[in-house]
Amino acid sequence: MKYHLISITLLTLGLISCGGDDTTPNTNNTQEYFPLNLNSSWSYTNESEGQNSQDNMFVVGTQQENGVQYTNLDTQDPIPNGFTVSLLTQNLVRKDTGKLIVNGVIGGVPVEGFPDLSIPLNNAVLFDPNAANGTQLHVISGVFEETVMDFPIIIEYTSITTQVQSLASLETDVQTYTDVIQSNIVLNLEISTEVQVGGTTLSLPILSSQDVLVVENYYTANTGLVFSRETVDYAFEDLSGIPGLEIPLPEQNTSVSTATLTSFEIGN
Repeated sequence: MKYHLISITLLTLGLISCGGDDTTPNTNNTQEYFPLNLNSSWSYTNESEGQNSQDNMFVVGTQQENGVQYTNLDTQDPIPNGFTVSLLTQNLVRKDTGKLIVNGVIGGVPVEGFPDLSIPLNNAVLFDPNAANGTQLHVISGVFEETVMDFPIIIEYTSITTQVQSLASLETDVQTYTDVIQSNIVLNLEISTEVQVGGTTLSLPILSSQDVLVVENYYTANTGLVFSRETVDYAFEDLSGIPGLEIPLPEQNTSVSTATLTSFEIGN
């Protein structure tokens, strides 16, 4: 069965609204909030800083991994434009008692001046329609080091996925949906370096602990992902007064990207 949604115009912040009050999750909710049937497909229009792009995602098959069956999703373009579409198509996904689970990495996290970050995911739950609002579905923390312009860079991260709310309805610039759940992915980073000053090793903060990435995802029963908003927001420490430390970094960065479903087809 194929569905075509009305033509999309430029999506601006504030053109997505939630209808009615939050609803209490049904602990026996059996609705399919992301059907993974073979021959299913979803088309999205992405907007980022006034630039538009398209993502066409589809189910291509299944595969076994450590005795567990996963679904493979792909896009027509080798590199997807939207964050969540990229997360779903660059990793393995599966369903388990209503939950959507992804196994792989969060890749390509944009922090200007640093290499792309890859945060490992080990069967991370992206949403659970039977979880109470505010439930943390997946938490992972870690630390790794990179070398940037000969400086040792220590990056500490914490990624948290949360079941945010259930909504009676959701209105985008394209369509009004009913029976919607929202889950968020929040990535917190803390970055520091070490420098030698007069024979003493000093640890200096480059980025104080901040939620640099917030991804809000909305899923509708019998459809899948219908809207996603990715917010990147961070500010570096001012290190200009430290002798011998020259790391050319922007003072701050803020950007918002959205992905809106424009058509979809759920296979039988």
